[in-house]
Amino acid sequence: MIPFSNSAIFSSMDIFKDISRAISPDLPKDLGDMDSHLNFILPKIIPYGEDLREENFWLSKRWKEVRDDEGFHESILHIFNEGGEYLLSLDGNVVKGNWKRLNKDNTLILEIAGKSELFDLRFLNGDFMVLTKHGDQVKKGLRRYFCLVYEPATRGGGKELDWRNIMEKMFNIWRENSLSLVAWLIFVGAIGLIIYMSFR
Repeated sequence: MIPFSNSAIFSSMDIFKDISRAISPDLPKDLGDMDSHLNFILPKIIPYGEDLREENFWLSKRWKEVRDDEGFHESILHIFNEGGEYLLSLDGNVVKGNWKRLNKDNTLILEIAGKSELFDLRFLNGDFMVLTKHGDQVKKGLRRYFCLVYEPATRGGGKELDWRNIMEKMFNIWRENSLSLVAWLIFVGAIGLIIYMSFR
């Protein structure tokens, strides 16, 4: 039996991702603002997310806040360290606070500058952390979602990605997973056909 090399396995995985993307629908272009994009994307990707108890996915990482406001140019980082330390960096100026989970729920309490806020987790994986502040924020004219992206994932092609590209990246979580069985069947079928034709 010929062993598969790592490069062959990774090449097969890339082909698999390309097949998944090719046969799955694109992210609609007319969704509007970022909240509307997240309303569309989150129900699709939630099955592929993690819980806050999976701390290796979110602790001690630099999470960049992403917004769709045209006038938003600040670089805001959120860092959740072990032991409940919370660091908020605004253009490099750091304010210290605390975080804690509410019981064993997917809920975070963030305390900073004498103010406490309650956030519910909507989605978490290695690149994305989406929270909602408790209460009806939309009625108050505020953002519904609090979107954090692992800082290295906010870059592509040597430049910072805008929020639309980041939404596309998040949508790809669903595209690459939802049709995995179909894609694998097509992939295996194609390999089988090639092998069959080579012996004819």
